[in-house]
Amino acid sequence: MPPRQSSYPDEPEDDDFDPEGPDPSEMDYSDEPDLAVCPHCRKMISEEAELCPHCGEYITPGDAPLSVTAWIVIGVIVVLLILLMIRMV
Repeated sequence: MPPRQSSYPDEPEDDDFDPEGPDPSEMDYSDEPDLAVCPHCRKMISEEAELCPHCGEYITPGDAPLSVTAWIVIGVIVVLLILLMIRMV
């Protein structure tokens, strides 16, 4: 049985299709993940990482969750607002 003809010119034929991905010998330098230096521990990490796998620190402060102190301040403000609304009624 001959391989099927693709209706799309860029679609691989059945004998060219590899479901397991490229062979390591087919990869070149551009296939390597982009690396960056962690600003905290200075080890190499992926550019897309939000959290350093070596030291556990967040790469940028915007990615880090709110600290316990911030949650306490938010809670105090909410309680004060509730007390103010109850007093006004």
